[in-house]
Amino acid sequence: MSDEWVPAFPGQRPPFKPGNKVAVGNMGANLVHGAWSPRKVDPLASEVVAHVLADPANAHAAQPRHRFALWAYARAEAQCQLLSEYLMKAGEDAGDGLGDLDLDRVRTAYLLLHRAEARATTGRTRLGLDPLSAARLGRDRAATGADMARVMSELARLAASGVDVRGLDLGDLGGEGL
Repeated sequence: MSDEWVPAFPGQRPPFKPGNKVAVGNMGANLVHGAWSPRKVDPLASEVVAHVLADPANAHAAQPRHRFALWAYARAEAQCQLLSEYLMKAGEDAGDGLGDLDLDRVRTAYLLLHRAEARATTGRTRLGLDPLSAARLGRDRAATGADMARVMSELARLAASGVDVRGLDLGDLGGEGL
């Protein structure tokens, strides 16, 4: 058996040669800022997720139903970091702290940074990670006098055991402890 490549059909191009910048996952000269590269974004996003979950005030974000929202938020934060670092370097290279705005890649990076920051802000707010949304979340919990997640969990448990929960009075679920 020969190691020589043979096309499977007419017009098929040969595979990339070892050392080709595309063959190594676009980590060569083609990579500009990495904001769309999972190799760059995912490790930073994992750090953001770990940081959020390490804070006991964010225990609600650890619930499985928040997993995708938390990951989307973390990816947006990671993209912000990568784009900010790229733009800082572009500013240093230009000597003006801003970057050469005549270059499409610099203007585009500013636009992408704005979009990533908007997604990160929205994610932060939806998850209750900024001060105002955290206060609103706490206010809503205090106003109900009950942890709605516990109430819903108890209703699901009762329904699974065969109890008809449609007309159930919430006071029957254990009163104020829920």
